[in-house]
Amino acid sequence: MVEIFEWVYGFGHTVFWAVVVLGFLVFIHELGHFWVAKKLGIGVTTFSLGFGKRLWGFQRGETEYRLSLVPLGGYVKLVGEDPEANAEDPDVPAEPEDPEKSFYLRPVSHRMAVIFAGPLANILLAVVLGWVLSLVGMPVLGTWVGKVLPNSPALTAGLQADDRIIGINGTSVRRWKEMADIIEANAGKKLLLQVERKNSVIELSITPASRLPGGKGKIGIAASRTFIDRYGPLDAVWKSLDQTYEIIHLTVTSLYGMVVQTVPADIGGPIRISRVAAEQAKRGLRYVVGFAILLSLNLAILNLLPIPILDGGHMLFLTIEALRGKPISLRIREMSMQVGMVLLIGLMVFATYKDSVYYFLQWTR
Repeated sequence: MVEIFEWVYGFGHTVFWAVVVLGFLVFIHELGHFWVAKKLGIGVTTFSLGFGKRLWGFQRGETEYRLSLVPLGGYVKLVGEDPEANAEDPDVPAEPEDPEKSFYLRPVSHRMAVIFAGPLANILLAVVLGWVLSLVGMPVLGTWVGKVLPNSPALTAGLQADDRIIGINGTSVRRWKEMADIIEANAGKKLLLQVERKNSVIELSITPASRLPGGKGKIGIAASRTFIDRYGPLDAVWKSLDQTYEIIHLTVTSLYGMVVQTVPADIGGPIRISRVAAEQAKRGLRYVVGFAILLSLNLAILNLLPIPILDGGHMLFLTIEALRGKPISLRIREMSMQVGMVLLIGLMVFATYKDSVYYFLQWTR
């Protein structure tokens, strides 16, 4: 009975944090579309969090704000966004009731701005959250030595457990990564370490050994402690921008690697996202925010892929329209959307299957 209760509690905890994190990110994404559309005078008939049956909502002006049954997504419905075809000519959209607020009658630049606003909102959210996280601080590995490996350059140099490396060749270091980057870049070269030991500072000479692929240096020590790494308001801006760039670069590189098959296709679906969100929640709010940053940027990049039904697919159609001077025929757009929907559903099924098998095998161990 206790095991059943724990399982139900764990499942509820997982679902709760998945809905909170995904719901917030989707809300920001759709808010980007909504805000730019309103600023450009384009009509918005529906702003929905979730898909499917309407659970709750209210009307304000021309827009209905609603909460729908399936929480994994959302949408903004614009006036004239998906007009029905004329009976006489299926390739010519019907005139909307309010042409001045019609999305499809606006210039390509206006429509492109509305569509791009969703992914841009997710990127801006990541920058803001990263700034806040940098101000509050995150636990990072410090340069305390936890263990000195036998037969290592560190042992030969005289490093001891509980030593703290505070500088290398006169350059101060506080974070383990800073120290490791310098050591890795100086394989076979003599370095002078400034080491704090029992309230005094000593200097030790050490030569990193080249034992890693690519000739990277290594001295044979393990990390010991973490500290809360905080930045000032201005430094936090640059830290957040740098972090955002690194995540985007890694995401794009990984996607390219999966396409050309240089890295395995490791795609996470709703199950994995839910589990990771719940795991981060157990570690603390800082980690939930960190996961939200990663997920927000991934959502932005994936939405910009040139796949029909995604924002990137719509932007591709608009780019072609701008080059041709006229829109792609309604028939071609509808067929492309159907293909895109099949691809998207297939991807979600594949990701969910992989997640299900992975977590089932973990559960049965």
